[in-house]
Amino acid sequence: MAKQLVTAALLATTSAVLATGASAQSLNLYGNSGLIDMPTAEPQPDAQISGTISGSASDRKITLAFQLSKRLSASFRYSELNRWTIAGNDNDRGFDVQFQLFEETDTLPGVAVGLRDFMGQGAYGAEYLVATKKVHPSLRLTGGLGWGRLSGSNTLRVGANAQGGVPTVKQWFNGPVGFFGGAEWQTPIKGMTFKAEYSSDKYTREVAAGAIKRKSPFNFGIEYKRRDAISFGLYYLHGSEVGLRFSTAINPKRPPSAGSLERAPVPVIARPANYSTNTDWANQPSFNATARTQFAAVLKEQGLGVEALSVTGRSAELRIRNNTFNASSQAIGRAARSMALVLPHSVEEFIITPVVNGIPASSVVIRRSDLERLENDAMGTEKILAASQIRSAFALPEGGEYQSGLYPNFSWTIAPYVSISLFDGSGPVRASGGLRASADYAISPGFSLSGSVTQRVFGNQQDETPPPSGLPRVRTDRALYKRQGKTSLERLTADYMFKPSPDFYGRVSVGYLESMFGGVSTELLWQPANQSWGLGVDVNYVKQRDFDQLFGFRNYDVVTGHVSAYWAVNRGLTAQLDVGRYLARDWGATLSVDRTFANGWRMGAYATVTDANSAAFGEGSFTKGLRLSVPLSWGIGTPTRKTYAIDMNTEARDGGARLKVDNRLYGLVSEYQRPGLEANWARFWR
Repeated sequence: MAKQLVTAALLATTSAVLATGASAQSLNLYGNSGLIDMPTAEPQPDAQISGTISGSASDRKITLAFQLSKRLSASFRYSELNRWTIAGNDNDRGFDVQFQLFEETDTLPGVAVGLRDFMGQGAYGAEYLVATKKVHPSLRLTGGLGWGRLSGSNTLRVGANAQGGVPTVKQWFNGPVGFFGGAEWQTPIKGMTFKAEYSSDKYTREVAAGAIKRKSPFNFGIEYKRRDAISFGLYYLHGSEVGLRFSTAINPKRPPSAGSLERAPVPVIARPANYSTNTDWANQPSFNATARTQFAAVLKEQGLGVEALSVTGRSAELRIRNNTFNASSQAIGRAARSMALVLPHSVEEFIITPVVNGIPASSVVIRRSDLERLENDAMGTEKILAASQIRSAFALPEGGEYQSGLYPNFSWTIAPYVSISLFDGSGPVRASGGLRASADYAISPGFSLSGSVTQRVFGNQQDETPPPSGLPRVRTDRALYKRQGKTSLERLTADYMFKPSPDFYGRVSVGYLESMFGGVSTELLWQPANQSWGLGVDVNYVKQRDFDQLFGFRNYDVVTGHVSAYWAVNRGLTAQLDVGRYLARDWGATLSVDRTFANGWRMGAYATVTDANSAAFGEGSFTKGLRLSVPLSWGIGTPTRKTYAIDMNTEARDGGARLKVDNRLYGLVSEYQRPGLEANWARFWR
């Protein structure tokens, strides 16, 4: 069942992939840039995401690979081992990374260094230094040096410990060295490639177990690529067996749809040269209410809502709700154009304040004259950013008024849901789906009641066998929650969001916080809107919920919390360090790095190390993984803030487990502060 689900998931992306035109380098059986088994020095296109299914007599591999930057790639792989084992297991999960040291030039090859299965149990563990050069428009040559499995030696490596998951640093680039190489020839037949390689992998474990016969170090293959994003490969391996590969690739920078179905923004209404500077209108008691009504109509057409308005003779602050655009700058740009349409000519300063869950996230200050001057400027996007101010927001200025009818407000939805578990110990993929009913009652700015109920209709997540654990079972009983919680109260909370000062944000949440824990969660964030870094702290007292996920609790309770540091490294790249106590009462730290694209795609990696020893933690030794968030608007061409998140980790264990709470402050407000706005500022005029 698991293999069929993975195959279906990859095939389901094919139609979208065909339209992306992602110009990918060829992939090997490991799902990375390479020949057949051996790697090459060529990175995939920046931001590319590749999925590969490959199989031969000795194993079946399922790989997701990410080109995290122009030179750095990472991949996550699940392998089913046929007739041989590693540390007594017939499956293996591992990470690969590769970094391009030098780009290829007219005279010199590209050079890359890589680590294969560098935190696993040693099934495929290897390191390499590889060079690739195009010597003819249709011919590429590759040569490299390998260690570990690529050393050309029969010496077996073992993992750092029996549980695996620990980087085998002392073994890297150590011991015997082997040579590998090969060629890739683009045949005259469009899309058809022939490959040949000399492999330095002696497949010692597989041969010893009788899984394969290695009669030759040479491998040969023929591949067919369709529109650079779908490829198939047929290979003759070791002089004794046949291998197959299917790969698909998708690139967040290239949407599948040729255009967008979103409504065009209103044009900037420029003032006449001799416009009136009279401000008598500001003294009219009814002006604010009239203007709010006009803004409500205009912004509704633009996909935005009015929260509040404050106007003086020369300046106006418009507080907006963005329920449509995943690019925060697009919401700011549309609000600015609407202000130019509605407000009298004497208003020169536009202050646009996005409000999230009742709290102002920031204020973007734009001069009306700059908006008029730069709308059609070839460099208008960067110039309007340089001319604008981004500052911390606080209380609504005196005389400002909220839009009538906002509070209290009740909203609800019923929609299908799908939950996916990738690459855990029970198989490459498990999934469940059904219906989710959600409701939210906004009582006043920042204060709300919300909850959701799910009804599972299909899936196999409940069939997972709970893995052993030497820690309190805070996550490893997840299958019991799925099994007994077919109809479940997923979440029911009262949330209070507040701002004690312009640079501080606060949150208090009480209730059933997530599917496995309920209690009280508090958080405080210091994050000036114009600053690239911030600090936060959260403290939570929670108790474990009953497996049926209704109203009862189990006997386990814990105080958990973290001190967090946030850093926007550059446009689109953020890092976060959390230090504190986790749900299983272990102490440690989590480092995560995420890359966000202007269109809303987000990909990242994370690792958590705690004082829980590897034996108590179990297989995997510590928490690490890759994550991906895909905006729905990217695929359908219609603006929406809905996203789908996928988390891939080597083993979802009890160690390093953190409370899952909605409305974490940094995630709510950061997209409207300078680093978040700059990351997608290219969409300001959209």
